[in-house]
Amino acid sequence: SFCLCAGMSSFLIFARRTDIRMVSLDIPYFADVVLAVNSSMKNTIAIGVDPKEGLCVFSTVLTPSLFLSPGLMTTDGLAVDAVGRKIYWTDTGTNRIEVANLDGSMRKVLVWQNLDSPRAIALYHEMGYMYWTDWGEHAKLERSAMDGSDRVVLISNNLGWPNGLAIDMAGSQLLWADAHTEASDLNGQNRRTLVTPVQHPYGLTLLGSYIYWTDWQSRSIQRADKNTGANTITVRANLPGLMDIQAVDRERPLGERNGGCTHLCLPRPNGTSCACPTGILLKGDSRSCDDSPETYLLFSNRVSVRRISLDTNDHTDVHVPVPELHNVISLDYDSVDGKIYYTDVTLDVIRRANLDGSDMETVISQGLKTTDGLAVDWVARNMYWTDTGRNTIEVARLEGTSRKVLVNNSLDEPRAIAVFPSKG
Repeated sequence: SFCLCAGMSSFLIFARRTDIRMVSLDIPYFADVVLAVNSSMKNTIAIGVDPKEGLCVFSTVLTPSLFLSPGLMTTDGLAVDAVGRKIYWTDTGTNRIEVANLDGSMRKVLVWQNLDSPRAIALYHEMGYMYWTDWGEHAKLERSAMDGSDRVVLISNNLGWPNGLAIDMAGSQLLWADAHTEASDLNGQNRRTLVTPVQHPYGLTLLGSYIYWTDWQSRSIQRADKNTGANTITVRANLPGLMDIQAVDRERPLGERNGGCTHLCLPRPNGTSCACPTGILLKGDSRSCDDSPETYLLFSNRVSVRRISLDTNDHTDVHVPVPELHNVISLDYDSVDGKIYYTDVTLDVIRRANLDGSDMETVISQGLKTTDGLAVDWVARNMYWTDTGRNTIEVARLEGTSRKVLVNNSLDEPRAIAVFPSKG
């Protein structure tokens, strides 16, 4: 979901579980202001900011409200690539790191293997790197190119619950929050402790000469010198439910990066690479994408239809935006017209729609009572179904005409059905 954070040039924006607030850094005193948000706040966790448009993006856990919500479970970390107009996020429920355009389109899984509980994520746009923390059983701090390639573990020893993560570009250092606030160079070397002890830090950010972090136990936002850890002060106190925090400088100049890609253009250390949405292959020209997967699985989980591409290695399920689903039990696909046929036993109907969810229509609307099985004859252009409530097997044309009962005796709750058109 989005919120507007315009009107200040430099500020802190932080999430509590029930609201999002801002603290201006343009004035000498720290007063927080609650932002008006366009959706209900249930359990806000992560927050990212697009300084170019003055928009913040946030996620919640109980009811995922990131605008990409289908397929999200626990979005713990967000980072906005204001140059490339992308959003990156970690998901501890699916153990994936993903990217999409800022409007939610062109969503792609970047990292899906050997992740336990990915948490914070930070981007170094100019260098083409992304960094993240993983607070699973074997905690670590990792780095890869922003297209998911060239992955490397930077730090894997003496970590407990690495939470917040920030990049000091001017000082060429990483900063993260654990049992104390630590720093290293951008390769994970020259590790040192900045602030100790700290109570229970969660979010961490940086602006100018200071690091800022949220602390669950003290219910406060703290600030310290980014190089020495000295001069620690409390920015705001008495803030229960503190989660993520971001520092924003809207006067920082932003470049533009396109790279001539038809879909996703993702930074790398030595330029950019073109990429395609999850499940779609990049063509031989290394710039454009196939229209859709060649081979894939379609399945339903009652309230949604999903697709898993077999063309790519990650086998991530993608939401098929078919509207008005209540209890989808059976489905089939007509490869001739590119339509999904499915049964909804709550409405007792058989419907069809395009693979992108458009042009949904009801083809059988009466005389059904729990249609559990469905099969499309793509040669003769018929559909067959079983009805466990009426104990029948029926057939009709794909548009729903010429309906006929084929079997109505010696059946006791018929379920699955399949057709073999070439054998009749």
